[in-house]
Amino acid sequence: MLDIQRRSMLALVLAIVISLQVCAIAAKKPVPLNTKLGQVNKKIKEVRYRIRLNESQKKTVLGQLAIVEERLDDAQHRLNTNNIKLFDARHDLQLTTQRLEKTTKRLNRRQDLLSRRIVDIYQGEDLNYVDVVLGATNMWTFLSRSYYLQQILKSDTTLISQIRQLKSSIEADKERQAQRVAQISSLQTKLISERNQISSLADSKQQQIDRIQKDNRLMEQALAELEAESQAIEDQIRRIQQTPAGRQRAAKAFTGGLIYPVSGRITSTFGYRVHPITKVYKLHTGVDIACPTGTPIRAAAAGTVIIANWMPAYGYSVVLDHGGGVQTLYGHNSKLCVSVGQNVKQGETIAKAGSTGYSTGPHCHFEKRVNGRPVNPGGG
Repeated sequence: MLDIQRRSMLALVLAIVISLQVCAIAAKKPVPLNTKLGQVNKKIKEVRYRIRLNESQKKTVLGQLAIVEERLDDAQHRLNTNNIKLFDARHDLQLTTQRLEKTTKRLNRRQDLLSRRIVDIYQGEDLNYVDVVLGATNMWTFLSRSYYLQQILKSDTTLISQIRQLKSSIEADKERQAQRVAQISSLQTKLISERNQISSLADSKQQQIDRIQKDNRLMEQALAELEAESQAIEDQIRRIQQTPAGRQRAAKAFTGGLIYPVSGRITSTFGYRVHPITKVYKLHTGVDIACPTGTPIRAAAAGTVIIANWMPAYGYSVVLDHGGGVQTLYGHNSKLCVSVGQNVKQGETIAKAGSTGYSTGPHCHFEKRVNGRPVNPGGG
């Protein structure tokens, strides 16, 4: 899903760049740019939406990544602890196995010795045992020696029984330890799988953040193009002023005062601020007056329309030349009601309010410019 959104954003950025190039070419023509540049409006709005969506997604994914990294640390800690347990269990099993092997060998030796003694006694081949009995000189000696022989056999039998019990105990220990090793090994396999899954998830989140940041850089590049529109307005005004009609208007002193183009609450004044969308600290070149979409926007003073078209940053905009190097700009309109070259009176409707261009909501962006440069419109 994210890759699809990313491809869409890249396409939008490319469309913006191409549209801006078309704007630069079309601006040299006297034909209104509404038709060609009106298509950019939807793309610009979607770019702004994508930027906000990207920032929201980035914030969400960063939070998710932090949680995943905590889980990864916990999983790695549990894995390390289990590694120690597994090492100790395998070591204990190895020692027990060695004990069992030694005990088994000892038991086998004792059993073999006892078996040989019994066989030798019955077959008469063990002179040591036979001589003990037959070498007796009297009954007392015979009974004594027989008793000692029985004690030797009894001792061997008792020792073998003890060794067998020890062997059984060691075998039981070995079985328990083998089961413990198997359980810890099984847990180890699960922990490794869990750790790898969490690590893969963390990598995925980081890649997602990297893609978002890359997309944001592309979007910021496109927005930089849009921000350059303000400077383009200044340049366009200067070019218009260099025409015969422009010089004639500039020669006339501006004697009238300005009125606000619409009644409403001023939501942002002239001066430096943090831009609500780009979050960049920069000059706000006018004042923003809140008003519903469709509210009539009136000329601040009598003048001549020198710009009436679509501008990427300002949306549908009107610029009036009032003479004496004074111009006013009205941005983010939903509809234009005048055309280039038209003379208007103070208070005459020139547009309808809206939220086109680089805007966060319906309002009128009102600027006063002197020789193309923005000044505080509240200064008169």
